[in-house]
Amino acid sequence: MVETVDRPADPTDKSGATRRPRSISASDMRALIPDLGLIEYWYPALEDKKVKNKPVGVKICGVDLVFFRGGDGQVKCLWNVCPHRGGSLMHGDCHYKGTISCPYHGWTYDGDGNVLAVLPEGPDSQVPGKVKARAYPTQTHKGMVFVWMGEGEPAPIEEDVPPEFFDDITTVLYHTEYWPVQWNLALENGGDAHVPYVHRNSFRQLQNPMMWSSATGSRQKIVNGRAVVAIGGPPNRRRSSGGNDYQKYFPLLDARWPKHSYRLWWTWIWSLNRKRVAKLPPWDAPEEWASGHHLPGMYRGDHRTDLYTRNCIPVTEKLSRQIYYKAVRPKNWIGRVYERIFHRVYWRWAMYINFSSQDFKAVSPQRYDTPEHLSATDLHQVYWRRLVLQARGMKRPEEVEAIPRTEAEDLSFRYMADAEAYAESKQNGAATNGAATNGIATNGAATNGATSRTPSATS
Repeated sequence: MVETVDRPADPTDKSGATRRPRSISASDMRALIPDLGLIEYWYPALEDKKVKNKPVGVKICGVDLVFFRGGDGQVKCLWNVCPHRGGSLMHGDCHYKGTISCPYHGWTYDGDGNVLAVLPEGPDSQVPGKVKARAYPTQTHKGMVFVWMGEGEPAPIEEDVPPEFFDDITTVLYHTEYWPVQWNLALENGGDAHVPYVHRNSFRQLQNPMMWSSATGSRQKIVNGRAVVAIGGPPNRRRSSGGNDYQKYFPLLDARWPKHSYRLWWTWIWSLNRKRVAKLPPWDAPEEWASGHHLPGMYRGDHRTDLYTRNCIPVTEKLSRQIYYKAVRPKNWIGRVYERIFHRVYWRWAMYINFSSQDFKAVSPQRYDTPEHLSATDLHQVYWRRLVLQARGMKRPEEVEAIPRTEAEDLSFRYMADAEAYAESKQNGAATNGAATNGIATNGAATNGATSRTPSATS
């Protein structure tokens, strides 16, 4: 008997009768991904400049944390709960350099969590040296404070934090916002076919002709057990099998999409800049850190002029913090000043407020607990979900590989194989018959060994 996950009732069906939808299987990837995220990882917490003379509270992976300046001037982190009687340290004070005091009984801690004094008991208190608060390791790089949320020894931070934080040539700029959306639901907004549709009226899209996602999707691979990247580059950088005309005819609709071509009037204004960007080389980064998803919860995109990263950090089961990085490489101090002004005046509005708000409007009402019917362009998400289950503190790759593929996963692989076969037959002028004509493989399996195999860290 297949175990299922109990979910809320669906709205009424076509007959008007209230019914309960078919629950997703407990082995469905979505049901196995923890709502509070992956614990054994480094996460960006907040910008260093946000921590001044008062404690600052931040919740990550459902854990309340407090940040303050240690004796060495670096930002330190403790569990927000005072071990005395559960007081909230974020509501306390930093009376002395390098310390934080609980607002209730004045228990005063250093950056390692040691009790240095119990202020109302005087210097003869017997508590110091006998009690310690939970401390979380921190590192600060390029103005961002990272915190290790794991129970064990911290992993090398270079495995979890992009390489631009450790070089001398890149400037990284930040923006933070909150989405009332589960972290992985928010994070799966990348590597699929949504961009030409959801963002068709964004200012950035109006600067360029509409991009068509290839109906065949793109083959994916897992790199170093930490990232999922498309083989051959991001799908929206590749031309579809039907060319790249702005409007295309849909036979079953007997209509063209987009319905209007007025957006093209904007493109001539930006044509020179478009040509300039097209001549730029891809961002210089290891394959693991190129465009795609990266553990514990990042999506990265190469704009050539910059490298975009969105971190989806679990706060609660239904709330996530989005921390954006914009990595740029100005040649001198004038360029660095320009990039900061450009980021503040234009980029934060164009990329985060205008562009990303369209993502949020699409994602926020989305259901994550009903059966799916995936397309070839969803293959990236299939690999990503499998990778999350192989993350630190989760399952071994062979355990994940042993989990049966869901019907939705199989359909994604099949559609991709059939779409590729159909595109190849058109290119060769061959007759299009069999499975490729209806979009579902007749043999029930992908036609290529690379796609029929369950994704694992060794893919």
